[in-house]
Amino acid sequence: MTQRRNPEVHAPTGQLMSLRDAAALAQVDIKTIRRWIDRGHLAAYRMGPRLLRVERSELMAAAKPVPANFPGGAA
Repeated sequence: MTQRRNPEVHAPTGQLMSLRDAAALAQVDIKTIRRWIDRGHLAAYRMGPRLLRVERSELMAAAKPVPANFPGGAA
């Protein structure tokens, strides 16, 4: 049986980092990084049977500024 490639998935082009390093950079728990991967907010790359890496540029792109025009926020 041949395995089909997902056309939306691309090969990593930038700096890959461990989930632990990604969590430290984003100042979140490693479980949060895993949730982002599970929900499709962040792409992960398998480097072996258990080892996952994320691309630094994708992590930084996921950290988008939130506009302050919400109820109770600054105007």
